[in-house]
Amino acid sequence: MFNPERIITDRARAVNASGIRRVFDLAAKLKDPINLSIGQPDFDVPASIKEAAIDAIRNGFNRYTVTQGIPELREKVRTQIGRELTNWSGQTDGQDFGVLITSGVSGGLLLALLACAGPGDEVLIPDPYFVMYKHLVTLVGATPVFVDTYPDFQVTAQRIEPHVTGRTKMLLFNTPSNPTGVVATDQACR
Repeated sequence: MFNPERIITDRARAVNASGIRRVFDLAAKLKDPINLSIGQPDFDVPASIKEAAIDAIRNGFNRYTVTQGIPELREKVRTQIGRELTNWSGQTDGQDFGVLITSGVSGGLLLALLACAGPGDEVLIPDPYFVMYKHLVTLVGATPVFVDTYPDFQVTAQRIEPHVTGRTKMLLFNTPSNPTGVVATDQACR
């Protein structure tokens, strides 16, 4: 007999709804709310960008790209990273490790987590954090470990070190931080 409870995996059940989603549901019931949430600008896309998108479509750039991203874009990213980071050549032990372009940060993080973390592993997540981070770690079977960054929201070695164990596999680190917007300082990273 069909049992709908058996369709959903335990892995998926471990991902609970975030509080922000409940707020979105409540806001959807308001008349003409101002949306100051996730990446919702209060201005229209500039006309020049709209025209560039239209031109791209007219010129046939409206198809799936190669999985790792358009080669010209990957090369521009590689060049920019090379300018910004000293001692970075785009190679590790003589092997080109490449640049991967994803269609969103969460998808890219999921790919990185799938490649590097799994059951029994721990992933350090600075707190406060974007709501998806915990769920992405849970989906790959790893355990999220939260690192308090209050009151200045800086990720420092002193804050990270007490949480590192033999099971620590990754530190999910971004700058500027999502959601605080704090930019890591050189001193904080040492």
